[in-house]
Amino acid sequence: MFRAFRSARRKSSQFALALALAGGAAVGTAAIAPAAMAQDYSSGFIEVYQPTADLTQGETPDYEAARARLDAVHAAVETDDDRMAAGNLTVILGNQLDDGALRRTGLEMMIASGKVAPEQLGQFHFYVASYAYNAGDYAAARAAIEAAIANGYVDTDTTAANDPEFLLMKTYVGEDNPTAGLAYILGEANKLEVAGQPVPESWLLQGLQDAYNANLTNEATDVSLVLLRQNPSKQNWTNTLQVANALNELEPSARVDLFRLMLEADAITQRGEYIRLVEDLDPRIMGSEVITVLDAGVASGQLDASDPYYVEVRGIAEPRAAADRREKAATIAEGESGDARMALTTGDVLYSLGDYAEAERFYETALERGFDSNTANTRIGITLVKQGDYAAAQEAFGQVSGARTPVAKLWSAYAESLATQ
Repeated sequence: MFRAFRSARRKSSQFALALALAGGAAVGTAAIAPAAMAQDYSSGFIEVYQPTADLTQGETPDYEAARARLDAVHAAVETDDDRMAAGNLTVILGNQLDDGALRRTGLEMMIASGKVAPEQLGQFHFYVASYAYNAGDYAAARAAIEAAIANGYVDTDTTAANDPEFLLMKTYVGEDNPTAGLAYILGEANKLEVAGQPVPESWLLQGLQDAYNANLTNEATDVSLVLLRQNPSKQNWTNTLQVANALNELEPSARVDLFRLMLEADAITQRGEYIRLVEDLDPRIMGSEVITVLDAGVASGQLDASDPYYVEVRGIAEPRAAADRREKAATIAEGESGDARMALTTGDVLYSLGDYAEAERFYETALERGFDSNTANTRIGITLVKQGDYAAAQEAFGQVSGARTPVAKLWSAYAESLATQ
């Protein structure tokens, strides 16, 4: 009997060597070979295992019949070698019957046997995590991912679903706890940044999506800043700024400053966004800047110079812009002699005219005279970016708090990206 069992066992081992564990969260295939066995099988286990294993062999295997006997095989396990063999058979049946629960059970038995080669333990745990995740058993998936990482599992391809940290983040989302998932992935990202290593973009894009889906404004900003540090591409600027615009309920003045950044980063993608910026600026007040926005909208294809709206707004903005240019000296005089609000208004007109150094001076004056420091510092920072003084700009943005914080942080990230070009 024992010799017959060993012969069948060899067949099962060969079967396992070619086993493809694929599907769900684990995309792709991987051949998993069990460690060499010590052949310490119990006689009771052999009697149950052998006829069950035989059902998986030959030209006409009967996998359903073998599955029907599987509980008895599991119940007969006494030794670690029994457990390894039973687990391996269970994985084979799970693969042949496309049953993730069987695959997971088999893998867990093989791991518990202590017979899996140490260099393969991480991969085994990750497959368990994948099947647990697909089954909605998110806590078990996390535990298995942590075991996979502890045993040296490292993703070797570019498929996000095979990335243990990415999958662990997704387990929290599966539990309707995206805040925990974002806290986890931001923590992992921070470790990599501190070590001077790149952060996988898939983590950050998924994190940004999760934050957006859950209306988590602070977390969206935090993820955006890491994403922009790692890869300040046009698409990433568009993604982050569009999310910021969607999630942050800003009053018009702050929204103008966010949209100014969107214009700078070429992240305005819709006609309605150009119109929103035009109306927040008001062509009767900021005529020169409105003309700049209209021109950008036409260049992007979102606005048409023959559009009645464009024609009407430009007809208002052009006379205002001409008057501002003519009256620039008088405007500066009013700003110098007026109160804090007049100083800020003067700074706005000069900004519209493209005189960023003078605009900065009047925003500083507004700040000194007691105007809202968050508004003043935001606009001081913007004018410094326009003048190419990125370090000073970041310092000004760092003074901003309250509702304008996301706007200032994103502008600061923009200044940082320009400084490193």
